[in-house]
Amino acid sequence: MALEPNKKNDYLAREAAVDRAFQNPDNLVIPVDLDEEMKKSFIDYAMSVISDRALPDVRDGLKPVHRRILYSMFTQGFTHDKPHRKSATTIGDVLGRFHPHGDQSVYDALVRMA
Repeated sequence: MALEPNKKNDYLAREAAVDRAFQNPDNLVIPVDLDEEMKKSFIDYAMSVISDRALPDVRDGLKPVHRRILYSMFTQGFTHDKPHRKSATTIGDVLGRFHPHGDQSVYDALVRMA
């Protein structure tokens, strides 16, 4: 696939600008051992997941997914004196408005809360 003359010139100009940026001594590229960086980054990420999502909060004993489910049910007005509602209503609302992950964790959390 050949580039049109204008696009080819634009591409070459961008390439030249990138080359100049890397040749500039003010733009430092610091060499990093990939193996060590991956270990450090993974540990940091894993610890943030454990502390933010996997462990229940000390204040109320709920994980974020439980809190999202309860808030969704509260905003929809689901109380003990109202008629029965299907769980799919709550699941859909949680997934649509609050939960950026897959639906399986929401289903699991809702079943365990029942």
